[in-house]
Amino acid sequence: MIAYILNSTLCLLALFLIYRLLLANEKSYRFNRFYLLIALVLGLSLPSLDFFMGTNQFIVGPSENIAGIDAEKITAIKQAPTIFVTGNIFPENVEPLEFTAAESAGTGTRFPMFTVLFFTYALISLILFSRFIYGIYSIYSRARKMDEVDLGRTKLKLSERTVVPHSFMDAIFVNKHDFEEGMISDQILDHEIAHINGKHTLDVFFVELLKVIFWFNPALYLFRRAILINHEFLADEKVIDKYEDVNDYQNQLLKVTENHARVNFASNLNFYLTKKRLLMMTKKRSFVRSSLKMAVLTPVLPLLILMFNTRVIDKDHLLGTYETELFADTVQVDENFSYLKWKTEEGDFFHGSNKLFDPQTGILKKESIYHEGNLIAHKSYNDFGQVWFRTDYKYENGLPITKRTNISGDLMSEFIYPVPDKEYRGVQRYYTADGSLQYEANFLSHSENFHGLVTEFGTEGNIIEQERYENGELIEKIK
Repeated sequence: MIAYILNSTLCLLALFLIYRLLLANEKSYRFNRFYLLIALVLGLSLPSLDFFMGTNQFIVGPSENIAGIDAEKITAIKQAPTIFVTGNIFPENVEPLEFTAAESAGTGTRFPMFTVLFFTYALISLILFSRFIYGIYSIYSRARKMDEVDLGRTKLKLSERTVVPHSFMDAIFVNKHDFEEGMISDQILDHEIAHINGKHTLDVFFVELLKVIFWFNPALYLFRRAILINHEFLADEKVIDKYEDVNDYQNQLLKVTENHARVNFASNLNFYLTKKRLLMMTKKRSFVRSSLKMAVLTPVLPLLILMFNTRVIDKDHLLGTYETELFADTVQVDENFSYLKWKTEEGDFFHGSNKLFDPQTGILKKESIYHEGNLIAHKSYNDFGQVWFRTDYKYENGLPITKRTNISGDLMSEFIYPVPDKEYRGVQRYYTADGSLQYEANFLSHSENFHGLVTEFGTEGNIIEQERYENGELIEKIK
């Protein structure tokens, strides 16, 4: 999520900078409107495609392997029921995604921070949405109480309040006294009709709804202001094309907007009534210059799309690389049992923490802890820096004895290694979210060679299904 916020902000800022440099001072107002709206959609959607499409998508052939895992095994695991998918299916030279009992409690106490941030975001969004709905309701509510003049395709609403002439959807709002005294000229009314015909209120709705969702993105407010300014340029252009008296129109604007209040969600006549707006009315259109600047956008936009939505995927380093490159050293205890120890490039057993950071954001994503070459713990972090998935390994006399995997502090699975001292017998267990045992399988030498009881438990701890195996063969279906 943090990566998306950063990328979407940078993408929008880049698109806005292009607008300011190439288009903001050109009288290509219709194209500018199109660009600003499309840029908003692209800037907010392109960086999110990785989230919806998956972060690590790639194609492998039948004989290829990914991080040491055969493609066929990954396919088999993907198709298997969730309860029977275990980290032990993967070869031991692959680091599992995983948690420690020591940090489980710490994880549980820190995890609510995500909840606090989520509810803070939701609360602000709810306030903004309520404000949006109330703003629309208040305009319609006041409009019902106003006198009305029928102008054909639009309606003129006469307000007792001292307001600047403005439009909302298909209605124009003016001060009743000003209208009755003849202070509202045809140019001013045509300005507001241009807003209505251009459906500018829909643009305002669109941006305001985006603010409800992406209120944290500062670039969105720059786009909002640029869109509203461009609306005024479009309306000014319509009036000037019709009346051709720029000076008289400018005087009408200055006169009617003096000491009047603005209305939210409406197209206001006095929005951004500055020297630049007045100068744009008299600026000559240069078709050649505008066309050249638009042509520049042709290669620029695809480059931005590539920059913010293309990742070069290295099958060996899908999420980046660890700080220290380690190499697996197989320790063959006997013909039936072996395990891995990890060495550095110099051949020394690694001792300490080895971290992996997201190559795009620099955020810590994984951490593996070693003791004299033995993997002790492996942790995965969320975007808020909290351990959410962790596996702990326990050793005895130098051999791996157990592996316990936790999600958000809750025990998910337990694997007891088939070491020689236990006659190569091992056990694999899975637990439900409330800590109840859900599945237990005894095996010999490796997890796929069932030996002894294989049991599935219900939510009440009762046995749902139970079978007995000997060296991989089903001997008896007990239940």
